[in-house]
Amino acid sequence: MVKGESEAALLDDLIVSIGRRLLHYFGSKSEDLSLKEIFVIEHLSRQGTASMSELAAGLGVPFTTMASMVNRMVNKGYLEKQPLPEDRRVMTISLTPAGRNIFDLHRQGLVAVVKEMLATLEDADQNRLMALINEVLQVLPDKA
Repeated sequence: MVKGESEAALLDDLIVSIGRRLLHYFGSKSEDLSLKEIFVIEHLSRQGTASMSELAAGLGVPFTTMASMVNRMVNKGYLEKQPLPEDRRVMTISLTPAGRNIFDLHRQGLVAVVKEMLATLEDADQNRLMALINEVLQVLPDKA
């Protein structure tokens, strides 16, 4: 448990450092996609399909920003839009085969990096780290 301000500041530094390294990893792996576009692909890989509103809410961006982003990704061949049969004004967004492929490539690369980092720890420490991260995630709100 974090006991005081200095421990909380240290934890904050660690979280920011991990975040920065992950951003660098994602940014260096994709000249064709922005980080938010990668998160759109990640979201759709888990959900299958989503409306523009669901994507915007999941990434915490305005609807108009998401609409522009989705249109760019459709033009790049990563996403496709289909009207909802019961309300043709609502578009459902899904991954194309190229979108699924880019997701698989990013996921494989990230898993390899994490595996390499975890290899520096003993099995018991790996398990303890995973359990602690899971505990922290339990108290953080998930807006996706």
